[in-house]
Amino acid sequence: MKVHSWLRQRGRRVLTTILFPMMLASCSGNTNSTGPAAPLPTGQNGALTLWPTTTTGCYVSDGSSNSCPSGTNPVTALATQTVSASSQYLYVGDSQGNIYAWTASSSSPSTVATCSFSPSFSGTSVNGLASYLTSSIYYVYAVDGTTLEVNSGSTPCAGTTLSTISSSLPGTTVGLAIANGYVFGVTSTGEYYSVAAGTSSLTQSPITLPNLPSTATIGGITADQNGIVFVTDHANSAIYAYYANSDGTLTQINGTYSGNVDVTNPVAITTVFAPNATSTGCTTGSCEFLYVTNYSYAVVQLVLSISGSAPNFSVGYTEFNAPYTSCEIINPVAMTSFTNVVSPTIANNIPWVFIGQNGKEASSSCFGQTAYGDSVTAYNLTGE
Repeated sequence: MKVHSWLRQRGRRVLTTILFPMMLASCSGNTNSTGPAAPLPTGQNGALTLWPTTTTGCYVSDGSSNSCPSGTNPVTALATQTVSASSQYLYVGDSQGNIYAWTASSSSPSTVATCSFSPSFSGTSVNGLASYLTSSIYYVYAVDGTTLEVNSGSTPCAGTTLSTISSSLPGTTVGLAIANGYVFGVTSTGEYYSVAAGTSSLTQSPITLPNLPSTATIGGITADQNGIVFVTDHANSAIYAYYANSDGTLTQINGTYSGNVDVTNPVAITTVFAPNATSTGCTTGSCEFLYVTNYSYAVVQLVLSISGSAPNFSVGYTEFNAPYTSCEIINPVAMTSFTNVVSPTIANNIPWVFIGQNGKEASSSCFGQTAYGDSVTAYNLTGE
């Protein structure tokens, strides 16, 4: 379907990308074939809301100093690190091989470090980031496409120990995620590999994702607190779910999602396990929300129902709120979050979800700004 220009109108937040009845084909609501489906609601618990202290949505710009709302280079990779209920970090990678660590705070974050990686990263896009903490040692994994490295030390991203894990990965890695003690990487052609978190050698050499369609083009990867790994298939407009086994391999589980026009050409993906229920799909207790960027730079908002037990989980998806669309979202290829804000409890006085701006705008207005981009935008969740 052609994307109409008003979907990207600058200067105001547009939440009406679901005016087309066919976009609700896989969602709950009016199923009467003689009339249009009811539009998805807005403002439900778990829906993205722009972080209030930002300028044009900019939480932190790309670069070693915060120059919001305009950064230096496109943001191509993001990761978070939870140290405790009161200490969290945000990692930002850009199109020129630079990686920065920031403290997460309610207003203006401060730079912790400019990360040290090998000269081979210089001038190449950082395509994936992951952070792991054990025994007071911080491990930051970064991949620039075919080279995977890890920086480790006693402070975030400023370690003195640098190891190249592999310099000959196949294809182009599109993201990293940590599940059940392993760092998983996935390439655009659908091969995955793994590294035991806190180590510097491959556990699983690159191998094709189980039961992957031959036409697949992978756009992004994320993982949740249950050890479930989600990947997006840009070419087939689908999301696949896998379980991370104790040997660093992945097993496909019942959890493929397709057929929803809102999830057309998905790329970036992230998940948040949040304390409060929403209106549909998860109406009691804590809920797991999944956010996915699509063809029109909108963020599709899903809530998950997970049944069974490891490794035989089954995942159901419900689109509980209209997609989030707003002028500050620029060609997103990177998104991250604090995936579990329930344990340890991460207060909602800091953002929980972050999206990278993969470019700049200089000819249109967004919240009063006419030059913005190459930064990280931040969001909290309604009712959480």
